[in-house]
Amino acid sequence: MRTSFDRSTGRASHDTFSAFRIAARRSLGFVGHLGFGRQGALVAGRRLFPARAHTPLRRAISLFAGSLFIGIGVSLLQQARLGLTPYDVLVSGLQPRLGLSFGQTVWVISAVLFAVAAMLRQFASRWGIAYVLANGVAIDALSGFINAPDSMFARWLFVALSLASLATGISLVVHSGSTGGAFELLTRAGDLRGLDRRWVRTSLEVSVFALGIVLGGTFGPATIVVALGIGPLLGVTSQALADHSRGRIIRQLEATPVQRHPSAAGAR
Repeated sequence: MRTSFDRSTGRASHDTFSAFRIAARRSLGFVGHLGFGRQGALVAGRRLFPARAHTPLRRAISLFAGSLFIGIGVSLLQQARLGLTPYDVLVSGLQPRLGLSFGQTVWVISAVLFAVAAMLRQFASRWGIAYVLANGVAIDALSGFINAPDSMFARWLFVALSLASLATGISLVVHSGSTGGAFELLTRAGDLRGLDRRWVRTSLEVSVFALGIVLGGTFGPATIVVALGIGPLLGVTSQALADHSRGRIIRQLEATPVQRHPSAAGAR
């Protein structure tokens, strides 16, 4: 990139700003591909990284391990007190009105969205229900073990750890090959009706986020950090799992002895 300086105006050249705009568009485009909330990112990640656990046991382990990491991520954000994920802004806005725990409020919202999806002929599977239940349990259980830090540095460290934990958890759920929630069902319903998947997913994310703000949900700078960072980081963690799966398959094939065909053995 060429960088020059206009001495008369004290500003960088047009080339510098053009390059910056191009880089910004690419970054935002990547975020758009992979969503900006934990539910939307799950939908987008499954489409872009379809690697799956190939046995029921591996599927269950990946699903519940992913739920645990997501629970850790949400709990860290709660204790950081700098804002929640866009989806959890709605949860925090409804929680005091329902008089339930955070995890139980997640169950209520998911139940409502599952009901809407069912009216659109998209029904929750046992894996999807298990994912939602495990999410709620993990969030409530872990919140009691994570203490809120006092210093601003520690609070932002919690945000960084939360982002990594959320991306890892979402990637594991995607890797499991099982459905992860109502956003996927609603996106599929829109797709079957000829609507663009990304438009449906983004509309769901924005609507849930806006409703959460109206209800007084916990919104802050960490919300923006998660919204901009979850997509790129999810791309890294999901690609790592996909590469691990391919490598495992290759190693298994290399370790399998080659069976000689009987006719070939007789010819010798």
